[in-house]
Amino acid sequence: MSTYNFDGHKLAHHPERVARFLAEGDCYPLYMEVSPVGACNHRCIFCAYDFIGYPNRKLEKERTLALLDELAESGLKSILFAGEGEPLIHPDIAEFILRARNNGIDVGLFSNGQLLKPELAEIILPALTFVRLSFNGGSRENYAKIHSVTPEAFDTVVANIKAAALIKRQSDLQVDIGAQFVLIPENRDFVLSACEVLNECGVDYLAIKPFMQRELQSYQLDEQFSSASLDELFLALEGMAAGSFSVIARRDTFLNCDGVRHYDHCYGTSFITVLNSAGEISSCLPYWDQPGYSFGNIYRNSFQEIWNSEQRSKVKAHLEQSLDTHCCPPNCRANAVNEFLWTLRHPQVKHINFI
Repeated sequence: MSTYNFDGHKLAHHPERVARFLAEGDCYPLYMEVSPVGACNHRCIFCAYDFIGYPNRKLEKERTLALLDELAESGLKSILFAGEGEPLIHPDIAEFILRARNNGIDVGLFSNGQLLKPELAEIILPALTFVRLSFNGGSRENYAKIHSVTPEAFDTVVANIKAAALIKRQSDLQVDIGAQFVLIPENRDFVLSACEVLNECGVDYLAIKPFMQRELQSYQLDEQFSSASLDELFLALEGMAAGSFSVIARRDTFLNCDGVRHYDHCYGTSFITVLNSAGEISSCLPYWDQPGYSFGNIYRNSFQEIWNSEQRSKVKAHLEQSLDTHCCPPNCRANAVNEFLWTLRHPQVKHINFI
């Protein structure tokens, strides 16, 4: 049975890259998250990047297209256009998606969906592996409150999702069209309604995830939902799955909101990296705005030069030898990867050759 495996990792399907890391201590990344713009047309109340201030900046077209060629040459397998802003604001996002796909890179997109007009969807959906829509309210009014937009924005988003799902069906596309709902007290009572709306829109799945709290962002929770308090809700949601529509309650992610880790340092950034809208390639999302975690800037050097630079070596040494990952935000993108790599480098099982 196929699974999206949102809370796990897929490194076991890339043994050559893992073997290189174990033998040489480093490798080129498999995955990159790219933020094409700093601006956003929504102001979600739980936004993880509101402290950055939604900067009015965007990646330069020609340099980004060249970067996508460099990434393909380096063996990058996948790229996600997401980041600190709304990717579809970038005027050249379609060209970026098509260039990456034509280079043999799998492409994903995170979006709030308001700018996913049918004419744009016609162009980009055939090149996407998936699009995941941030949809965090179950009614016009609740959606407007959570996303800090007008109720009419809800209508536009719903219409765009329906159009995208229709394009997928009519063209028999392989792209997965999903939605993500960040569960917070302000929308808990509306998640069932959101599920109904999205099912009617024709999406492939709805994933429910917890709010990931960071010290710098404005929105803060006094305490996370307990997993036990959500069991009944999750069962009701999962019971709404029908036909090709799935509901995925990310129970493991809710359980790990306390940030408990079974590893001390970070190895995952050899496989995962990020690029922000200022052109900085950094170790990971929680630190991509901090100079001490930047590997370099694409406007000064090629990707290969950045990845093999002395600056990256310094950051990598800090991550793998000094960083206390127990102080990092819970459920970071590299968490499951780190669990796997830590057990390979620090096996706790006896008699490992008796397989």
